[in-house]
Amino acid sequence: MLVPLPARALLLILALLLAGSACSQDVRIQPPRPTASTAARGALAQDALDALERSIGSGDRQDAESLAAPGSAAQLGSVLTNATALGITDLDLRYVDEGPPLSEAEQASFGVGAWSGTVDLTYGYRGFDKNPARVETDLVFVPQGDGVRLGPFGGGNDVRTPLWLVDELAVVRTARTLVAVAGGTAGRYPGLVAEAVREVQRVLGSWRGKLVVEVPESGAQLDAALQATPGQYANIAAVTTTADGALDPAAPVRILVNPTVFGKLRPRGAQVVMTHEATHAALAAPFATMPTWLLEGFADYVALDRAGVPVSLAAGQILRKVRKEGLPDGLPTSEDLSPTANGLGATYEEAWLACRFLAEKYGAAKILAFYRAVDSGASASEAFKSVLDTTEGRFVADWRRDVARLAGVAG
Repeated sequence: MLVPLPARALLLILALLLAGSACSQDVRIQPPRPTASTAARGALAQDALDALERSIGSGDRQDAESLAAPGSAAQLGSVLTNATALGITDLDLRYVDEGPPLSEAEQASFGVGAWSGTVDLTYGYRGFDKNPARVETDLVFVPQGDGVRLGPFGGGNDVRTPLWLVDELAVVRTARTLVAVAGGTAGRYPGLVAEAVREVQRVLGSWRGKLVVEVPESGAQLDAALQATPGQYANIAAVTTTADGALDPAAPVRILVNPTVFGKLRPRGAQVVMTHEATHAALAAPFATMPTWLLEGFADYVALDRAGVPVSLAAGQILRKVRKEGLPDGLPTSEDLSPTANGLGATYEEAWLACRFLAEKYGAAKILAFYRAVDSGASASEAFKSVLDTTEGRFVADWRRDVARLAGVAG
């Protein structure tokens, strides 16, 4: 997975390259020195961040609101409330640098002296995160008297803004689940998550892990939490990823729900999606290196195993496509299953049919062993031989015949 560099990182790399070229011609370039006003603003910003950190540590909402710029008290109060409910730990707020210019509307709202600053944020959820997340986000700073006051967090898609910084959350905590929902009550989510834990444990057996599920109020909040371009996840009901975008296996894992898509799902469909994502979280899918058809197909296998959904319905899109266009030539590729690919629903069903057939032909224990073998570093071709005593080509041929049977076409 490629992790996009922030714009300021790209500029830094370009500056270094240019500096190296200039040095080769004996031209010495002095790095810019911070002006007195810039350094002073940074110190005032850090003082305000330290005060916010102390307020969060003490749990004093009124104290947090006293640090707010005009119009931002409710948001800072929500940050304090969320931090208490989520059990924020390992908190550290560090001012990094001035961020992108404020928009004309923001400048008019906060005053000509206000500016956006980049903040390095470290945090974790007590009892759920073994290691803290670390992100860079933006925050508006507003001069007032001899100090500064704090405006809203976030505001751009080039930074990652955790949900607890932008909206008041309804938080439901159990021994194994932490559910945070923006924009009102927790609704049906705690029940869906609890059932997902039961279903995943039934299939995986020894799994005793925990789940953290966050539900933004809007697509814009989802994009900010994922540092995504607008619309990148518009067709995805939920995604399992790390809290800070890191690919380090020690990074904390989150399930983030797209409320626009998920909100349209009926109870059974919503449960299938939540169990699918819970399977990813339980198996550390954000760090897995395996064919996407196996990664996604196995998660759907767990989610649909006891969901009571007929194959004709669960695989309706791919079976209609087969009747119209013919059988797939092979297993779906990673490109076929990318979030922006055309016909994504049918391709997910295709991956599920492959894993469903694998389980039916070789047994539930074998599909789990096959997944774990590939997850441990074996290629799919090696696992077909070592775990299933077959070849990938032979499996694909058998699977295509099974798809033909389900679609009612010639194999």
